[in-house]
Amino acid sequence: MDVAIIGGGPAGLSAAVYTARADQETYVFDDGSGTTREVDTMENVYGFPDGVTGPELVSLGQRHATKFGATILEEEVVRIGRTDDDAYEIETTENRYQARGVVIATGASYESPAIRDVDEYEGRGVSYCVECDAYFYRDRPVAVVGSGNFAAKEALMLLDYTDDVQVLTNGKEFTADAALRDQLDAADVAVRTDRLERVDGDDALERIVTRDGDELEVDGLFVALGAAGGTALAEMLGVATAGPYVETDDGMGTNVPRVYAAGDVTGGQRQINTSIGEGTRAAINLLEEFRDASEYVDYQKLDRPASETATSD
Repeated sequence: MDVAIIGGGPAGLSAAVYTARADQETYVFDDGSGTTREVDTMENVYGFPDGVTGPELVSLGQRHATKFGATILEEEVVRIGRTDDDAYEIETTENRYQARGVVIATGASYESPAIRDVDEYEGRGVSYCVECDAYFYRDRPVAVVGSGNFAAKEALMLLDYTDDVQVLTNGKEFTADAALRDQLDAADVAVRTDRLERVDGDDALERIVTRDGDELEVDGLFVALGAAGGTALAEMLGVATAGPYVETDDGMGTNVPRVYAAGDVTGGQRQINTSIGEGTRAAINLLEEFRDASEYVDYQKLDRPASETATSD
């Protein structure tokens, strides 16, 4: 594909309208967890004087993007990386894809685990990015806190660095897909459902204490709650982040070639109207980058009247 858009809310779908209309093969990955799923009527969205609900707005955006040939995939993205030929590989819980450019539009998600003192050990044993920090825990005991597919994938990746890996659900049911569970079982990765009380250690993390008083000796704790949020995916590519947000320039570009971000994942006002505009800017500038790389894009189609524009096949 040409463009992978991760997130199917207003920012992602706005970007998809522009890239698909420019005849770029566009896939939108939408796991259904966006913030615009609420049913309350929003009265400040341009063009809807009587208000519109989140689901209605998303449905209209999907119709608009698919009209021009975009494909909507209801798949959860769990990992993204670079390929040898300078493309990007997007891994979901079901498939793998390659794209020339990426727009991260996942919304804001940076969830700390409900474990006492965990924030104090961030950077001293607690990490939110396996891709970034696993190297520092080679052959050392580590744990992943989380209860879904994201946590399972992170645990499996850690096995490339250490054999001493466990998954801690912090009292929640472990909901990873059966295939991922089988892989964890085959690798002897234990899954514990204990409620966790606190993290502890002198200068760095040394142990996790459960509510029952058990002490789990670990040097590293990797947080993987829910789905792979925008900052987690961005950091896998080396994209600069600031706390829970992806850093972008005025054109919504990141420090990594052909990777853009838009919407709540970038911070700012976190308004739907803003997200739509940012998605548009991200798409246009990504298309410009394609053109600068001598890739053909029919820019005349971007603002050509609908009567003069044929939809994509």
